[in-house]
Amino acid sequence: MKPNTAFTLVELLVVIGLIAVLLGLLLPAVQAARATVRKLQCTNNLKQIGLAAHYYHNLYDQFPPSKWGIQDMSDSRIKHHVLSFLLPFLEQQSLHDQIDFSKHWFDNEATKIRLPVYLCPESPKQFQYNNYEYFTGDYTVAEQMQRTEGKIKPLFDNGIATQRNSPYGLYGMLQPPNEKIVSIASVTDGLSRTIMFSECAARPFKYNIGRQFVEFANTEPKQRKESGADWASNRAAFYVHESCGAGGTQLFNCTNQNEIYSFHYGGANFCYGDGTVHFLSETIHPEIFISTFTAYAGD
Repeated sequence: MKPNTAFTLVELLVVIGLIAVLLGLLLPAVQAARATVRKLQCTNNLKQIGLAAHYYHNLYDQFPPSKWGIQDMSDSRIKHHVLSFLLPFLEQQSLHDQIDFSKHWFDNEATKIRLPVYLCPESPKQFQYNNYEYFTGDYTVAEQMQRTEGKIKPLFDNGIATQRNSPYGLYGMLQPPNEKIVSIASVTDGLSRTIMFSECAARPFKYNIGRQFVEFANTEPKQRKESGADWASNRAAFYVHESCGAGGTQLFNCTNQNEIYSFHYGGANFCYGDGTVHFLSETIHPEIFISTFTAYAGD
């Protein structure tokens, strides 16, 4: 009589249990590896943007303006964003040539194209809002710390952050041309210690601390739209107003409502003035972060 070589029910359940345990151990590692790859791709995007800014400087003896047309808050003036000026140095010369810079960015069909170099792979890919298609950019310029309003004001009032009273004390590196023409020599705090480009991911949809923000209108959920979503929009650049976290000392990854915001776990990527990219923890002390943010404060 041949022995029974089939699995018993108990043995089968044990094998299934072991496979489930192994999958439970393996999946987080796979997810972490994928997140690392996406973070590295974001780093590479910012490096390309930083190098493009230096190529621009080599050609024009100055860095590109953060945006153009800041003098008038209406949409009637000719307005453009820094990322449009960098196109020739990102292998997009033909696209740059198609943009009519004598017209508003929105009136240029050439700006309505999706560019992977301007998108963080970690950011949610949501491009449609109310039947309008956005051509999103996840990288931009934070121009100033706004110490007189918003949630960061108490940090200065309570001495957690130092009041920098020089004329451009709380200015970031890149500025609109009516504020400051920026060159390598003018960045007195040093290129290697100053942020040039930051992340602001997932606009036009609003996110607060990792969760999409939903409003209610007539008891029905309504997605919240944020300005400056398109990579060519002059409204992509902004001032930093908000803080969150314990004691209100966290200065980024609080909201993407025209603030520095990324979907990388625990922090964000920043391109510095020398073209290098650094990952900063969102728990960095505000005084240290502000010193890195400012370009003309002598710190």
